[in-house]
Amino acid sequence: MILLISQGCSANLSESEQIAGLLSKDGFEIGCPPKAIILNLCTVKGDSTALKAVRTAKEKYPKIPMLVTGCTTPELISSLQKIDKAISVASTHAVERIPDLIKKVIAGETILDLQKEHSPKLGLPKIRKNSIVGIISIAEGCMDACTFCSTRMVKGRLKSYNAQQIVEEAKILVEDGCKEIWLTAQDASCYGFDTGTDLAELAQRILSKVKGDYRIRMGMGNPRHTLNYAEKLVEVYKEERVFKFLHLPVQSGSDKILQAMKRKHNVEDYKKLVELFYNEFSDFAISTDIIVGFPGETEDDFQKSLDLIKWSKPTGCNRTRFVPRKGTLAATMPNQIPSVEKYRRSAELTKVFTETALQNNLKYVSTEQSILIDEVGKRNTWIGRANNYKPVAIRGDFKIGDRVNVRVRDAEVFALIGESY
Repeated sequence: MILLISQGCSANLSESEQIAGLLSKDGFEIGCPPKAIILNLCTVKGDSTALKAVRTAKEKYPKIPMLVTGCTTPELISSLQKIDKAISVASTHAVERIPDLIKKVIAGETILDLQKEHSPKLGLPKIRKNSIVGIISIAEGCMDACTFCSTRMVKGRLKSYNAQQIVEEAKILVEDGCKEIWLTAQDASCYGFDTGTDLAELAQRILSKVKGDYRIRMGMGNPRHTLNYAEKLVEVYKEERVFKFLHLPVQSGSDKILQAMKRKHNVEDYKKLVELFYNEFSDFAISTDIIVGFPGETEDDFQKSLDLIKWSKPTGCNRTRFVPRKGTLAATMPNQIPSVEKYRRSAELTKVFTETALQNNLKYVSTEQSILIDEVGKRNTWIGRANNYKPVAIRGDFKIGDRVNVRVRDAEVFALIGESY
């Protein structure tokens, strides 16, 4: 029995599903009581959450051997050694080797497998967390080297996966009952830039080759890359089987800060994309990311981020206080912002975003939506996704995978409240 603990983005979730599938194929069961623990961790926002998961597992199972994989930076490995020198570590590229590695860990070996070669994470067995959600990793690595981020160090340079293999994976998932196909990567927007294609062409290929009742959800995309084929992407979104949703992480509303981050896009680039999709589609939903307290961020820079949120009205906003990552340029930049100020700015950003998101969601009250039930909610509710991926909470006798017509009767910051009709 193997206890598998996961955290992080959809790409990490996909890898956890593959790890579970590979372990099962090799004869292991997933669950408790465990013979070993595998933690597939995320360190994009710093090591604290990852280390907390390790300490919690150690406290609960002090004598059980442990293998940590995922976004394993040198900084994280050093911290793990301080917790317990017997903790084994495998890089994010070791997914296919996990069954062999865990056998060695159970036998008492301490493993340090930090190989960096890319291996396409396609065609592997999976145990899906959600029966109707099929997550496909379409690429690994990154074309950029943002000064605050360790993704390039962990994942390496961009390596796009073969389009035909991706299509075949999508076909298998749809035939197996998936009604949502998530195309994911560290930066999905630069898919194919190393092979002469792009995300729009990939999505169109899936739509033409894979028949069935499903919706594609596009993965996170850097604004500067998305601009290269934005008009083609608009055409893809006109297809009914694509959620009218796009995650565009702008990171700051200040061009000065974006330049210091080496983001290689400016605020106007982000605005062009927002305007393009909002003008083309009446109910398009955009999500974004904002970092507060980046070194050198003045009050004026921060205000520009607040203004951008008010203007672009995102349906979601990942709000992050800047955390210096060892090995990144931003960690040694001058004019570091005090923690108390970062907390203040984070609270103010949250206030502005939640007020904006609520006002945006209230516009949907009294509208009728067709939703796909894809999650069990809280307080005896079901969560369904509207055509723009907005979550809608309803009560009733439903099951995962049902399509339901609802009338929106109320709205909250992060969801619409509906009733079936």
